Amino acid sequence: MRILFVNATRRWGGVKSWSLRVARGLRSRGHEVGFVLRPGNPFGEACRAEDFWVQEMAFGPDWNPIAILNLSRTIRNRRPDLIVTNVSKDNRIAGPAARQNKIPVLQRVGGPGDIRDRFSMRVEQRRYVTHIVTPAHTVVDHLKTFPWMHTEKRVTVVPNGVDLTAFLPGEGVGELRVAAEIKPDDPSPILVTTSQLTAIKGHDILMESLSKLAPQHRPYLVCIGEGKEQPRLESLARELNIASQVRFLGFHQHLGSLLEDATLVVQPSYKEGFPNSVVEAMAKGKAIVASDLPGIREAMETDVHGVLVPSGDANILARMIRDLLDNPTKREALGRAARERAESHFSETKMVSLVEALMERVVDTHGAES
Repeated sequence: MRILFVNATRRWGGVKSWSLRVARGLRSRGHEVGFVLRPGNPFGEACRAEDFWVQEMAFGPDWNPIAILNLSRTIRNRRPDLIVTNVSKDNRIAGPAARQNKIPVLQRVGGPGDIRDRFSMRVEQRRYVTHIVTPAHTVVDHLKTFPWMHTEKRVTVVPNGVDLTAFLPGEGVGELRVAAEIKPDDPSPILVTTSQLTAIKGHDILMESLSKLAPQHRPYLVCIGEGKEQPRLESLARELNIASQVRFLGFHQHLGSLLEDATLVVQPSYKEGFPNSVVEAMAKGKAIVASDLPGIREAMETDVHGVLVPSGDANILARMIRDLLDNPTKREALGRAARERAESHFSETKMVSLVEALMERVVDTHGAES
């Protein structure tokens, strides 16, 4: 197959990581993969560094006729069998271009809030999106509330997977301390959270919980990711008198080695689909404290692979962090169980096999119906 990923988003989040992992796996199986992205995109640089074909394109407003024309020309030249999109912007540019060229569109939907029951979305879904792939059953449950979605025929669940060799426990000692400017002999524990700095990710609750820890618990908090919330979070850290404990590292593509120095990984989201960050921490064999949300429950079981806490409750979050900091034996047991679950359920190889089979089915079905 020839697959073309079209992504108009600006920042590198979970779907782009998923796209690159799937692209690698598909190419290794003999498929031809390319990307159409916004100009000046770090994700595009990463794709080029791995020798993927990349075209940069200005998307402009929704339904932009110039962008649709340009992409239609690219489709005629590249002749993909399938186009993969993410957000509505992608569908409203790639959808018409794909339809003109009779190419099916597979949309990757990450979270329950990515599709809403609006007239414009009904039009885009009915007219331009052939099938949806999502990592979480909670997304399917949300989409089932839309009678026009027909989830039984149009939506498939494929859990996120990671390259287990890139997240081997024990590899990368000291790298996080160097990046975060934490001295090698500093005995303070290190909490790590890896996600875009957006309001729904709950960094503010995590900082509030950090401020509630007793003096004997003064962990560092290392935030890996970028986003528009960073100035507000920096201000909040100063207000809570924890600025000296908080580090913002920005985006890092290769998290496997950075996670090695983490004492705990925390995912305090208010909303979530099936987060890559949780699966990556599990693969690294780290104990995790995460919000008790449906998508996260699909990845891990509380008190088996980590600890789940009510979303938005800083007091309980602080208490669970304190409990695990005080109990290294429990941390290690949770981490081992998390790694075992990642190995059995969330390997990149398994994910790519399922996505490949779905893509082939979508292409074959579309061809039969055309």
